[in-house]
Amino acid sequence: MTYVILSALVIMLASLSGAIFAARKYGPWTEKNLKYLIAFSMGVFAVIVFGLIAEAVEYRSVLMVILAVIGGAVILEIASLILPKSHHHHGTAEHNHSPIDARRMLLGDAMHNIADGLILVPAFAVSIEVGLIAALGIFIHELVQEISEFFVLREAGYTTKQALVRNFLVSSTIIIGIGLSLALSEIEILEGLLMALAAGGFLHIIARDLLPHTISASKREGCARPYIISLAAGVALMTSLTFIAPHSHANDDDHTRDPYDVHTEERYDAI
Repeated sequence: MTYVILSALVIMLASLSGAIFAARKYGPWTEKNLKYLIAFSMGVFAVIVFGLIAEAVEYRSVLMVILAVIGGAVILEIASLILPKSHHHHGTAEHNHSPIDARRMLLGDAMHNIADGLILVPAFAVSIEVGLIAALGIFIHELVQEISEFFVLREAGYTTKQALVRNFLVSSTIIIGIGLSLALSEIEILEGLLMALAAGGFLHIIARDLLPHTISASKREGCARPYIISLAAGVALMTSLTFIAPHSHANDDDHTRDPYDVHTEERYDAI
């Protein structure tokens, strides 16, 4: 459990990676290019959606995954309508913020982080090496994802501090996933469901906010090329990371073995 908790804490630190782009050296550049960085983020989220759906199908039927994806989008839309807007646009901004409702993204990311927490415990139950590889894969993907979410939050009107704090708080939901994994002996159903729900949430933020934002900005400028390039860069980067540091463990024989049965109980106790 020490390895599990330490890995979770390191993964949570990835949520602060957006601070790099808020530093004095990169801050002005980030503000100037936020409209393109939103397109980049959309590419990152598109790959995440595809990956989550592919992983969810390993646990549940295609029909169940489709229904869960739709359910995730509906849940986030309803939740964003119910939850009050808890931030205001800061007056020092040099551009008009897009009406991006980042609450949907944060809610979807929370479900995604819980699913990551569910992955960590059985991965470490197999062996410390497998657990560390799983944690590394999650961390690398989270690094790029959290930077992308930082861009979205900034464009939605959050200050740098507000964006970083919210990203960190949402990333802490990975602890919930760890708790659920420890409490439940059969986590595959819940893990697949959360992955599909998170995919629906990210797909919803793409269709509801990021895509309209990008199309509107490209029409205003009369040039779509830089947005297409930014989108392609996001897709290419996240796809490359998928091959370099795979996030999925659904096809890993060791991972799919029940970590709570008598054959792995001794390993689990050792952790």
